[in-house]
Amino acid sequence: FFASRRGESENRRMRKFNAHQHRVTHVKGHGSDRRRRFMSEYVNFNAIMSPEVAAQFEEEPFELPDFVTADLHPSLLKRLKAAEGSILAAKVRRRTFGNINKADVDELCQLLQTKAKQDPLEDKESPKVLDLEGFILFSGPLLGLPLPALSRARDERDSEDELPPLPEMLRFPEAEAIFQKLPLDKDGFVSAEAFAEELAGKSQVMEFLESQAAKCSIPMKSREKLERLINWRIERDDALGTLFFTFVLLIIFYLVVQVNLDIKSNQEAETAVRSYISTFGSQLSGPFMDQHISDVSSFWSWAEESALAAFFGVAAIGADGITRFHVAGSNVLLGDVMVTHTNKDGDVSSEWLLHSTAAQSYLSTSNSSDYLGAARAAIQSFRRSNSDLNDPHSRAITLSCSIHNAPASKLLLVRVSSLFFITGDMDLQIFSTACADTAEILVEQMVVNILFVCCIIWLAYAELKDAVAAMAHGCKAFTEYWGVWNSVDWSCIALSIVTMIVWGVRLGYINSDQLQAVQKDGFDAMALTKQELQTMQDELQVIRAWSIAVRALTTCLAVTIILQFFKGFRANPRLQIVADAILKSLNNVAHFFLIFWTLFACFAIIAHMLFGSDIILFSSLLSSLEASMSTLMGEFEWYVQMAGKKSGYLNSGMPMVFVHLWFVIYICFALLVLFNMLLAMVLDSYGAAAQVLGKRADAPTIVTQTWRYIRRMQETRGFIPLRTLARDLLSLECHPGKVVTVTSLQAAFPQMKHEQAGYLMRTLFQEDKRQKATQQVLEGQDSGASQDFDPKEVANACLPAFHAATQPLLTELISTLTTFESKVATLQSNGLLDAATVDSLRTSFAKEMVTEMNGGKERPIERRFQGPRAHKIQVQLCCGSPEEDGFGVERI
Repeated sequence: FFASRRGESENRRMRKFNAHQHRVTHVKGHGSDRRRRFMSEYVNFNAIMSPEVAAQFEEEPFELPDFVTADLHPSLLKRLKAAEGSILAAKVRRRTFGNINKADVDELCQLLQTKAKQDPLEDKESPKVLDLEGFILFSGPLLGLPLPALSRARDERDSEDELPPLPEMLRFPEAEAIFQKLPLDKDGFVSAEAFAEELAGKSQVMEFLESQAAKCSIPMKSREKLERLINWRIERDDALGTLFFTFVLLIIFYLVVQVNLDIKSNQEAETAVRSYISTFGSQLSGPFMDQHISDVSSFWSWAEESALAAFFGVAAIGADGITRFHVAGSNVLLGDVMVTHTNKDGDVSSEWLLHSTAAQSYLSTSNSSDYLGAARAAIQSFRRSNSDLNDPHSRAITLSCSIHNAPASKLLLVRVSSLFFITGDMDLQIFSTACADTAEILVEQMVVNILFVCCIIWLAYAELKDAVAAMAHGCKAFTEYWGVWNSVDWSCIALSIVTMIVWGVRLGYINSDQLQAVQKDGFDAMALTKQELQTMQDELQVIRAWSIAVRALTTCLAVTIILQFFKGFRANPRLQIVADAILKSLNNVAHFFLIFWTLFACFAIIAHMLFGSDIILFSSLLSSLEASMSTLMGEFEWYVQMAGKKSGYLNSGMPMVFVHLWFVIYICFALLVLFNMLLAMVLDSYGAAAQVLGKRADAPTIVTQTWRYIRRMQETRGFIPLRTLARDLLSLECHPGKVVTVTSLQAAFPQMKHEQAGYLMRTLFQEDKRQKATQQVLEGQDSGASQDFDPKEVANACLPAFHAATQPLLTELISTLTTFESKVATLQSNGLLDAATVDSLRTSFAKEMVTEMNGGKERPIERRFQGPRAHKIQVQLCCGSPEEDGFGVERI
């Protein structure tokens, strides 16, 4: 009786276990089989690429396309992902209906998790069935085709609420009609046996699935990926073109600066005049500007003795009989020198020396050519008539004049300025600004300027065309157009236009009648009236202001050109690595500078308080910050000078030891520690970026990329421009379908050639494969970093938990074996078994278990220990090695 009951229970458990084992075997088995089912086995790539290129996709496993899984209801997506590796779906895609068997249908039903209704008290396995929803998922998405209700592309602006509800999402009239013709049960399900029989013969189901498989055998990608690829290719090519264009633009811009601003010759002329005035003395002993001016009185003395002698001391009579005064060689003084005085209240008084009453009286009564004496007489009279000029509290005294250098074709505005402060300090400086004396444009200037204008016009045309196209597609497209790099391009265009306008205005002032008169033959500079001199000086002041504006604008223009280089660096990952390293380290560097500037400001404030009254570089807080930064960069001449004091004290009485302590601590802490930390942060980010770059599959050299670009231009000659395709694809009316094929592309763009459609599809597959390879490598790198462990440590850490989990199972096993031993002992005590038979039985049983645990091909060990705990028992028992069979037998 007990044997009978035990046999029935065993049979019932075995039936359940066999079902479970069949499911486990198929689920485990189809994973490896799935890896052997490649796209090239059921997708016909011959329509878009050559067999050699298609061979690259032999190792591409099947995955549900994004246009299938996009916008799906979560419940549908869950079922679809579970059945993604179905063997039945793979066979249908390959149209090998003759190899379909019931096990394949059972697996599909199991993966789709369709459960038939049954009596809960009935102790039998649930039958495998397929419902309408599963059939729709199988006949469309599992084969690689989107649901009909989701076949149209959606706008990015559409919200998730605009998706169709689940019943409408599953509307597939053709599939529904085919499903209704199947032998359904009362619950509307079709059994796995019935569905397998339909697929075995020539039926409507097979014909329908065969037509669906024929559709999915055509190479296809999503519309979203097509848009992304086209935009990516446009941006990449645009960045590469920008790189070469910016390189040419930079060369032309350099030539424009050279031939138009003429900075070098202007600087030479200005430096010559400044050096001449500052070092000129009426005698060998001076007075000299840099040595003998300390207050208002000494400035007037220097002006009378040396400054006026520098302006009027070297007279030359030309062949035309005109007297000219030379300043620093070939520079000729234009007419006169103006003296300007600002008193302590801010009132300004000025006088042209040679045009004053005192100078004219001197020239009329004395030598009419003694202009130096007349100028000195004018200054003396000016000081006598205005007592404020001798006031020691005067704010400023200025000598200004205009100079012409005919051989160098330069006009100069010269101003000697002395500022007096209430503290007794003063600031003495010579300002000289040179410009061309003619507005005529030379041939080289014309050529370079035309080239620069052509570059700007080409850039403006390209950007304007894109801006108009974006504007035609609505506010959102136009707003998205104004990204960082397009803003940089328009900034470059705007600055170029403004710079050219300002340059033209500057040339207009140079071309004035008053300034052009100095180049005429027989021009007498000493015959100029006071009004003419004032007009000439005012015009030179305006030219000086416009020249500063031109230099500021060209500086901003140079910055935009440099930024365009960074835009071009995006074309190649190897060029982008510097920008990537900076961006990756930006967060750490920002926190670093928060600490650095706090400590840096503290050191600067300490230096300002300790020796600001002795060292002029630290006299104010702002200058102390500047001097501290210069010291950090290695410019510490001030410290070398201070270290030479033998008394050991500064002028204010501060001990020199504070200077030494501040300098040593500041250099060691700020330079050797903090700056090296900053360098380590940047280098660490650069190393990480370089490591990622080495793993990428799409990182060619710039030479390789340029060659590919040229070859691609040759291959795509006569094709519709990608910008036109991208502009048209912004509207859903163009190619409304979500799936892109060669046929759909030609239907959406009637002018598109078959070669271009195939080229786009081939590029889609190749770029998708390259991106997947790069992503896999990068993910493998990240996961590999986290898998750097010692296996022994992991085993030791897991062993206590493993023992705790298996102890109840071992206790149950030992209890069962103890019961078995007691029964055997009872049989042996009754004389039914002798000792030798019992030992032989135990040994055989133990050997059989060890053989099965060590990989024997007899009955699996799970058949003895059924249920979900069987695997845990097997793992625990298999901890021994095959070489320890004797030990395992003894233990059992």
